[in-house]
Amino acid sequence: MLYTIEGEKITKVAYESKFKDIMNYISKQDYDVIVDALNEIIDKSDVHTSSWIPGHNWIGTLFEPIWKACKCNNEEAAKFYGQILYKVMMDRPEKWYFGKYPHAKGKTYFRV
Repeated sequence: MLYTIEGEKITKVAYESKFKDIMNYISKQDYDVIVDALNEIIDKSDVHTSSWIPGHNWIGTLFEPIWKACKCNNEEAAKFYGQILYKVMMDRPEKWYFGKYPHAKGKTYFRV
């Protein structure tokens, strides 16, 4: 379950239509590998900053299919990755909150 820092429950991925469009360019197998890896990472800590998880160079990593699905556009790939992480957080059973903070790009998620 995902909530804004103000306590509003999130039930849809931000920019959902664009998310669905790009999902057509990534295989279910690649998507599932990414989701499984994100869940493993999330299980290890109560605080995560989205931009710190995948690193800067995705070539040769499990995140490369995101970059390819976005036609090798780094900015679009970062946004799509953020949407995937957002959905992963929404689908988890425990309560997660998020906010945008000046210390990092992306969103910071924390478990309560």
